[in-house]
Amino acid sequence: MTKTSLWLAALSLTSSLASAQTLILDGKVSTEKTIVVGGKTYVPLSVLPGLGIQVSTGSGVTSLISGKAAPASSAPPAANNGAGGANQKASVSGCLNEWLFNGVWRLRVTKVQPMLNSGRGDRPAWGVTVEVKNGTGQTLTMSQNGIDYNNAINLSFPDGSSMGSASRSAWQDKVYTKLPQGVGTVHQFVIDPDDSLTMAQLQANPPSKFLFEVQKKVDSGAKGVGFTVPDPSFRIDLTCKR
Repeated sequence: MTKTSLWLAALSLTSSLASAQTLILDGKVSTEKTIVVGGKTYVPLSVLPGLGIQVSTGSGVTSLISGKAAPASSAPPAANNGAGGANQKASVSGCLNEWLFNGVWRLRVTKVQPMLNSGRGDRPAWGVTVEVKNGTGQTLTMSQNGIDYNNAINLSFPDGSSMGSASRSAWQDKVYTKLPQGVGTVHQFVIDPDDSLTMAQLQANPPSKFLFEVQKKVDSGAKGVGFTVPDPSFRIDLTCKR
């Protein structure tokens, strides 16, 4: 019997001894199943990105990174005079329409589009649609757990320039709203450029990144709630989409 035949025979035997189980993700029954082999339960890699875990496979290696955070390094910290410098935030990073998780909040940016800001005389602006969900098992408010209404919200551009959000009255109401487990909110941030910019000029220079600042603070009354990454802010690469 060849090595391939032996391997297939072993795989067939293992499959016959495995038992499938229902998989529940964030309180909802998944279409995927877990299997139990030799007393150990195995979960499909395909469900991990939905839990904020980055998965990459290749060359016989499977790599998992929790919350999209960069893996820890034993090397000493670099001096703040290299690429990025002291102002470069690590943040939880990802692409458009990709769910990211910092241990407390799940976030994704679903749309970035040019628009007319009616609050400023229909001047050209960028509209950034963001969805935030409570990723814990407790009822939380964003304002008590790192997301305040006046935190930094910025678009950055390939030429190194940036823009911050303007009026946030509607956003302020949302950050003080209690959100049960798995519940979230959708909000469009209106980010205004210089008043002299025309719509054509705005569209000719699309943003490349979106920064959503999250402060590393949690409600003292929320037991067992905490960020699982060194920097809980979110950084979205607007040049890629999931």
